[in-house]
Formats: sequence, structure tokens, C-alpha cells
Amino acid sequence: MAELVISVTSNLVSKLGEYLIAPIGRQFGYVLCYTSNVQDLENGVEKLEIARERVQHSVEEAVCDGKPIHTDIKKWLDSVENKVNEAQNLLKQGESANNACFRGWLPNPMVRHPIGRKVKKMTRVIQELYDETANNNFQKVYYENRPKGIVTPTTSTVRSIDKKEDVLESRASITEEVMKALADDKICVVGVYGPGGAGKSKLLEDIEKRVKKEKLFDGVAIANVSRNPDLKTIQGEIADALGLKLMNVETVRGRADRLCEKLERDHEKKILIILDNLWKKLELKDVGIPCGDDNKVRGCKLLLSSRNREVLRIGMVSDREFRLNELDDAEARRLFERITGDKVYDSEFEPLVDGVVKNCGGLPLFIISLAKRLRSGKLAAWRNALTIQGSDLKSLVELNYNDLKDERIKSLFLIYALSYRRISLRDALIYCLGLGLFNNFSKTIEDARDRLIMDLDCLQDSSLLLDSDVTEVIRMHDIIVDVAISIASTEWNALVGKEDCGFKKWSKDELRECAVISFPQVNIDELPEKLDCPNLRMFLLYESNPSLKIPESFFESMEKLQVLDLTGLSITSLPSSIQFLKNLESLCLDYCHLEDVTILGKLKALQFLSLVRSTIARLPKEIGELIELRFLDLTGCTRLKDIEPGVLGSLINLEELYMANGFDKWEAEDEESQSNASLTELKNMNKLRTLDIGIPHSSYLSRDLPFGKLNKYKIQIGGVWDWSGEYKESRTLKLKLDSGNLLLEDWVQRCLQRTQDLHLDELQDGNDSIHNLCVKGFQQLKNLHVQNSASLQCILPFTDNVHCTIFTTLESLFLKNLQNLEYIFGGYLGRKSLDKLKIVKMDNCGKIKRLFPWSMMKKFLRLEEIEISRCHLMKHIIVDAEVDEDGDEIDDDSKEVKLCNLHRLALRNLPEITSFCKTMDHSVDFFDGQQVCDMRIICFLRSCAWILYMIV
Repeated sequence: MAELVISVTSNLVSKLGEYLIAPIGRQFGYVLCYTSNVQDLENGVEKLEIARERVQHSVEEAVCDGKPIHTDIKKWLDSVENKVNEAQNLLKQGESANNACFRGWLPNPMVRHPIGRKVKKMTRVIQELYDETANNNFQKVYYENRPKGIVTPTTSTVRSIDKKEDVLESRASITEEVMKALADDKICVVGVYGPGGAGKSKLLEDIEKRVKKEKLFDGVAIANVSRNPDLKTIQGEIADALGLKLMNVETVRGRADRLCEKLERDHEKKILIILDNLWKKLELKDVGIPCGDDNKVRGCKLLLSSRNREVLRIGMVSDREFRLNELDDAEARRLFERITGDKVYDSEFEPLVDGVVKNCGGLPLFIISLAKRLRSGKLAAWRNALTIQGSDLKSLVELNYNDLKDERIKSLFLIYALSYRRISLRDALIYCLGLGLFNNFSKTIEDARDRLIMDLDCLQDSSLLLDSDVTEVIRMHDIIVDVAISIASTEWNALVGKEDCGFKKWSKDELRECAVISFPQVNIDELPEKLDCPNLRMFLLYESNPSLKIPESFFESMEKLQVLDLTGLSITSLPSSIQFLKNLESLCLDYCHLEDVTILGKLKALQFLSLVRSTIARLPKEIGELIELRFLDLTGCTRLKDIEPGVLGSLINLEELYMANGFDKWEAEDEESQSNASLTELKNMNKLRTLDIGIPHSSYLSRDLPFGKLNKYKIQIGGVWDWSGEYKESRTLKLKLDSGNLLLEDWVQRCLQRTQDLHLDELQDGNDSIHNLCVKGFQQLKNLHVQNSASLQCILPFTDNVHCTIFTTLESLFLKNLQNLEYIFGGYLGRKSLDKLKIVKMDNCGKIKRLFPWSMMKKFLRLEEIEISRCHLMKHIIVDAEVDEDGDEIDDDSKEVKLCNLHRLALRNLPEITSFCKTMDHSVDFFDGQQVCDMRIICFLRSCAWILYMIV
């Protein structure tokens, strides 16, 4: 008994010591150990700041390479900044504790205790943040978007080949032969050769789609080599397809080394590189493709095309070559009939068909071009086609050119050819506007762009451009390029540089008379001291030779010059003679290694200035003198850190401003002494209609910004976003809502109404649904991304018997890290709500238990993809109201729903999932009409450890 009393007493004393003495000692410790605790905090802050600097350097390097940063890294950097500031403020408060009693000789416990307690707590927080850097997540601060050339088990490639074209036996048979050769492990290099216009490029494009579809390779890249190979462009096309960023690698040699390292490092992967349109031997080592001394590729496969078999067999050391022959008469006629339609059976035209087709020489390019021309042609046009001798495509191109009724469209055709197919829609717009081609009927750049697209469509209809989406890529066949240059040489006295044939080959008279000079990557070594070209209106110089310099007097005698493109040059500053270009309206200095652009302030007539990915670090005040400027592109200028205050505000006629992935060092408008640009300057741009801009913090925003008037925009607010990924929509808005007042701004509300692609991060407390964020509703929203918002409970709240019509244009929904999300849509939806929804992806949404109620399934008939991961309470994807555990009664008589468009379903890490569809009497058809019963899905899930991954 005594032992029991002693034991109980001992335990009681121990507990009393634990609960009374220890806390009391801890409180005294805050005072007695105050100095050492402060020192620990100072040391911890110092260590953490060093760690932050290291991580920040990695982030900046990744951002410069265009790589997206992991969200947890961004949040860690934000937390460190906030906590370090709090710690430093706390240490400043602590300094007062030293002077609180007897002038610092004795500590004042009443002052030291509360500060010491906070110091101890803050030290733990600082240490925890520092310890996070030991996590493997910090070894790589960025992630890679899946490049277009990487083939994964989920890659789904829809063939764009016209089914009718598949019946051309000659093309189908050679495709099969090439596919067999590519699958043969003993063959490394496969070549296709044949005459120009036979369809080699089309064949390679179709094979690219097929090898991706059949997943024969882990990665596929395709590049157009052309007559004058641009190694940087070829390297870029291959690197982009395989996920290698070469943005910050300036020299061709350096890019080749990086690409070669990438391909050799991935030697276990099967890589196919397609090089189209070789005119001569291409040194693979110069591109960065691993090879031996004999130019034989190593470690990957090549698929090549050329007009000349010797280029393939000798220059590229091919293992197999296949000739793509002209179409025989029967196939040529079928192709011709397919385009002209029933007209070939008209008694008036039928006798002429065989003769017209025979004159095309079996070349698909010629056949398609002529068939389009004759489709709506009269009898005279058909008879005239009989006079075209052999496969004289030049005559047909000239006929099509002469048939163009508008001189503007003719000029556009020649401009494109003179650029040697290297320009985008944007470049073509800058050139045409600089030459004044749209002055008569376009008041704005937007009007001109619309007219340009219509003109390009006209050129396609006339078979002068290859078929493609002109807003993405503009393509012209080499044969047509040659004819167009011949026409431009006659009509414009155009001069086109070639290798070993440049300024020295041209006479003084030729130079004085010419209106256009073009040097499309012909590797010239030097420019003349002065170029006497008084009639020159457009000068295009695409060069990547780092040693090429522009003499100071070079531009003195070009007073009529309107368009100047110096893409890719390495020049510290522009020559002083550029100031004599008083009529210059369009200037492109893209990818230039350029430091000083002060002299551009002299070009008072300049309206279009492009500095895409140039190396400028400063935009001087002189740029503000370009008050006629309508277009300014600073995309990718990652070194641009300083824009003189007032420069942007002076550009009052600016219609389009592009600053994506570049300058973001905005200053608040209330800064006492400004040294950089502020957003308030944009208020002066009353004509601004297009804007790409990144703003790292909402505190830089001023009131009444003109963003609500924009027709096109990519606006990012907050430090969590990056510029990676595709921007398919005209209006994209990314908001980090760290300020509750941001959504109250009028310009934000106006943008939300018209935004097509919306990204939201960190919704503030009180914002429990997305629908309530925009007062007048999301009227044009196509894609909605919401992340990292603990307060969000639903996308659309429940309504009492009120049919609410919302999200009528929404096509995709992405939800991530929404810990309190309970359901997506509630209440009664109007008839057109969500009718266009195709994609739903959800990740780490903690409270949600089901994705859709049965009653809403008829609205989701267009669903194509469902992907759910890490939703730990998710039980069902679809729940029938009659068995819904929440007890919501919904009257629905429908017994069957067909999700026939659903082709991808991915369920990952869902520990509570019990079924795909929990129903009583209903059934769901999906995966193209294949009915899957509830129990089969449950069994499949269980057999796969709760992971369902289905691809059709």
C-alpha cells in the first residue's frame, strides 16, 4: 500500500513539474536567454536569406529559359520574404528592450518577455523554412510542359489526312515502305526524293502524324531545311519539339552543343528527326545532331527529303532511299476530279479533262493548283490550260498571279516570297503596314490584320500559298517562291542575295534602281561602307553571323526606305546613319544582341518597332519621342530592367503593346522619386487595344487603368504566373487575388466579362463561389483555372428553384488545391448552361465527394476528358439523386445518358472511391457508346489499386 502511495505521489509530482514548473521555466527563459535567442534568430535569418538567394537565382535562370516554376517554390519564396520582413521588424523592436531599464545596464523583464517569446517562436518558423530547402523538391525549381514532339501513352493524334487522299495507291504504298524502314533497327537514315511538287513535304507530314499515333518513337521533331538553311531556326524547331530550351544560348555553336548533349543524354530513348527539303549536304554536327566524321547520324533516326538522290545517299549517308514518283494518269485524274467536282462530267468540259490533266505532268502541286483555278473557270480558261506545255508550273503561277485583281494582294505575295518563307503573320503585317499597303481602308492595326488574313486566304484560294491556318503558319512552295522572285525582280527590281553572290555582284545601276533587297540567311561576311540605293523601300537582312557589322555610313543613301528588318545581328549599337531614314515606318530588331537604342529617337516617322528577344537592358527617354509609334513589341526581352519614367506615357498613339516574358519592374505611382516606368503611364494610351503584360504585385496597379477597353490581352497579375504554355484565346487574364479590393476595380470587372481564358489564385476569405466574382457574369469565358484558394466552396452556389443561366461558353474547367471545395455546381441551371463543357480536371480538392449529380449529366454530352487526382474524399463521379447520401431530391425521368465523346478518363489517388456512377435505374454510355456497368468499373478500380486510366 505504501509503495502504491509513493508511486502515485511520484507521478503526481512529475506531472506537476511537467505542467507547472516547465512552462514557468520556459517563461523565465524568454527573459534570461533573451540575448542568445536573438542571436539564434539573426543567424537563422542570415542562413535563410542565403538559401533564398540561391533558390531565387535558380528561379531567375529557369524563367530566362522560359521554364514554368513549381507553385510550391513560388509560395516558399513569398513566405520567406514575408517571414524575413517580420523577423527583421521583430529584431528592431528588440533593440528597444536593451534600453528599457537603467540605460541598458539591466534588462527590463516586462519588455523582454513578450519580445523574447515572439523571437523564440519566429526562430522556429525561420528554421522550418530553411529546413524545407533540404527537400528534394528544391533540387529542381521548374517543370517542363510536355513538348509537342514527345510521344507519351496518352498522346492522341488525329490524322488530318483527307480520307479521299488515302486511296492514292502510290502514296499509300510508299508510306508503308517508309514506315517499315523506320521500324527496322538496322536502318538509321531514310530518304525520300523526287521532283519538286511531287508531294514530299506532305508525305513527311503525314508520316510524322502516323509515327506519333502508332507511338513508334519516344520523340519526333520536324524541321524545314530549305535552300538557304538557317541553323538557328532548324535547331530551334528540333529543340522545341524535344523540350530543350535554347533561349539564352546565343551562338549557333553553343546551341549545337546543347542540342547534341540533349540527344546523347537521352540515348536510351527512340528519337526520330525529320529534315525536310534538303538542297545540299547538311552538316549534322553544325545543327547539333550526333554523328560520325562521315556525317552518319548516331543515336537517333533521320527521315529526309530532297529533290536530289545524291544529296541523300552521299551527303547524308542514307541507308534507304525511296523515290516519290509523279502520279500516273488515273491517279492524277482522280485527284483533279476531287477538286473540280462534277464539272468534269459536263459535256462541254469532259473532252478537255484528260489533256488538261496530262499537261500537269503528274505533279500534285500542279494538279491541285490548276484544278482550283478551273473549278469556277469558263470554257476559255480550260482551253487555255491545254496550251501550258509539259509541267510548266511557272506559267500557271504567273497566270494565277496576274488574275489577282488587287495590287495590294500581289504585293503581299511578292513580299512573302522575298522573305523566303521566314515570316509569320505578325511579320507580314509589319511589312505591309510599313509599306502603306492598307492605308486606304484600315484605320487601326486590327482592321489591317483582318484584311491581311482575308488577303492570305485569297492567295491560298489562288494556289499561291499552301493550305494551312494562316493565323499560325504561312507556307509557300519552293517552286512558287522561285517564280515570285522572278516576278519581283522584274516589277520591283528586287535583288536577292545568295551565297557568294551579294553586293559585290550587283552593279551600281542595279542598286540605284532596286526597291527591295533581301538577304535570307546566305552567310555574308561584310557589308559595304555605304549603300547607294535611293529608291530602296524595303531591306531584309536575316543573318546570324556574329562578326557581321554595319558600317556607320551604311544607311546614308536610303532616304526612301520604309521597312527595315535586321533580325539576328550582333551589334552593340546601331550606326549613326540610321538617323537619315526619315521615311522609315517599320523596324524589326528581333533576336539582336543590342545594347543601346538611343538613336532610334531620331526616327520620328517610325510606327512599328519590334525588339523581340533582343538583349536590351534599358529603354531610354529618347524612345518617348516616337510619338507616331502604333506598335511596340518587347516580348522576351528578359534583360530589360529599366524603362525611363514617362517613356510609355509619351507613346499616345500606341495601339498594340507586347511585354510578355520581359519587363516587370513596375513602380507604384505614389513613389516619391521614380526611376522606372509605372502602370499609370498606360492611361495616356487612349488608342491601346492589344496588351501583353506581367505585373508581379497588385500594389503596383493604379485606378482607372485602360484594360477594360482592350480587345485582345494577356494580363498576368501576381508573382505565381509564368508565360509558358499555349495562348489560344484572344483574351487571357491571370489574377493572384492577394488584395480583396482588386475585384472591385471597374476595369477588372469589365475584363472579367470579356475574358476567354481566366486563371485565379488565392481567392480571399468571403469569396466562396466563382460565379459571384463577376457582377455581370462571365459572358465569354471558355477556360477556367482556379488554384490555391482555401475559402472556395463551389463554382456555382445552390439557388432556390431559380434557373440560372451561366457559363454558356465554358469548354474546360481546371481546379487545383481547393481544400474546402464541396461541390462544383449546385442548384438549377438554365438550358444553355455548361452545354459546351469538354474538359474537367481536378487535383487535390479535399472535401468534394462527387463530381456531377445525375440530373446534370444531360448537360455534359460533349465531355471529352475527365481527370481527377488526390481528392481524398471523392466517392463517386456521378451520383443518382435517389441514392445521393446528401438527400437532395431532383426529379429526372431520364434513364440513359450517352457520353460518346468521352475519350479520356484518368482517376488517380482516390482512396475513398467506390464507383464511377452510383445509380439505381439509370445507365451511362461512354467511350463511343460502349456501356460500362457500375460493378465492372469498381472491379477494375480495385484491381488497379484505385487508379483508372483509360485511353481510346
